[in-house]
Amino acid sequence: MDKYFDRLLDHRRKLHKIPETAFNEHETGNYIKKVLHDLGCFKLQLMAKTGIVAEYRKNDGPFIAFRTDIDALKIKESTGLGFTSQNEGYMHACGHDLHMSMMLTFAEWISKMSPDKNILLIFQPAEEGFGGGEIMVKEGLFSKFDVKEIYALHNTNEFPVGTIALNDGKMFAGTIEFEVQLEGKGGHAAVPHQNNDLITATANLITLLNTIEPRFLDPIHENVLSIGMIQAGEAANILPSSSVIKGTARSYYKDDLNTLKNKLKDMCNSISIAFGIKSKLLIHTEYIPAINNSGIVSKIRKMDLGKNITIENCPQKMTGEDFGFMLDSVPGAIAWLGAGNDTNRNAGLHNSAYNPDEKAMAVGFSFYKTMLENFKK
Repeated sequence: MDKYFDRLLDHRRKLHKIPETAFNEHETGNYIKKVLHDLGCFKLQLMAKTGIVAEYRKNDGPFIAFRTDIDALKIKESTGLGFTSQNEGYMHACGHDLHMSMMLTFAEWISKMSPDKNILLIFQPAEEGFGGGEIMVKEGLFSKFDVKEIYALHNTNEFPVGTIALNDGKMFAGTIEFEVQLEGKGGHAAVPHQNNDLITATANLITLLNTIEPRFLDPIHENVLSIGMIQAGEAANILPSSSVIKGTARSYYKDDLNTLKNKLKDMCNSISIAFGIKSKLLIHTEYIPAINNSGIVSKIRKMDLGKNITIENCPQKMTGEDFGFMLDSVPGAIAWLGAGNDTNRNAGLHNSAYNPDEKAMAVGFSFYKTMLENFKK
């Protein structure tokens, strides 16, 4: 394992230096392609603009698939690491560099061990809000390859190193990221009757939107709607001619997600009529829930993942993950990979100081190997 851990570290530290955002993962992709090409046992295909699918085929049977995300975030890094981001203003603040490093090292292990099984390694772009997983599915990923099972991991400092945490159903919520643009006649605040008061209209719209979850959806279901941004006005005595709000709606139920979207439309239209203004609703992204296959999870819980590795149950979360599109097509599971230690608990995912424990990669590497070794063709 020491040899492979050195490879995990080497890949991680090189990839951490070159973070790139959704569909811009060109240098990252070149790094991945070179490693896989040099191994000599994978056939590569490009999908979803900057995504890479590595096919290792030994027979005419089905595949076991493993997926990693490859994109980074627009965040200025503040970790102070010796291998800090060289792309100013961008960072692997969600730990996708760990995910890629585990997959590439797993690929090296496959090349040396030559297992008699069909394996698909999926390097997915644009997980951070742009639905790269959905695009790969729509481009025919699972019609091109007969995938029987699929797995993914996501690091977090909320669990300690040595932990694999998952549940047998709801892992990540479906999400809708939306924006509402309001336009009207601006003017002097002393004569609101001669203008459109977009500040008041915006405030009323936000109040309306916050009635959707408690009044139009089943209270037993897990749903949430939050407004994260408001932009309107520049001076105390001027009524602005435009305003913008941005928010997110989340649910574990596809019907509730449809209701949320329809009510967003209804309430934007109603605020336009009530205040005599124009409204425009933009849906930027939609993710479906990520639901683990209960049979797969039951099988995982019975496995021995290695020394000092525990499998724990975890609560569902309202965060989103576009691996849901793959789980909607193929039985599989996604699990949290514990990367927490005594020094990194105060800076979590998407934080500029996020520094997951690199020893977590050895656990993820063991997870991948165990899934493959237990795969029945």
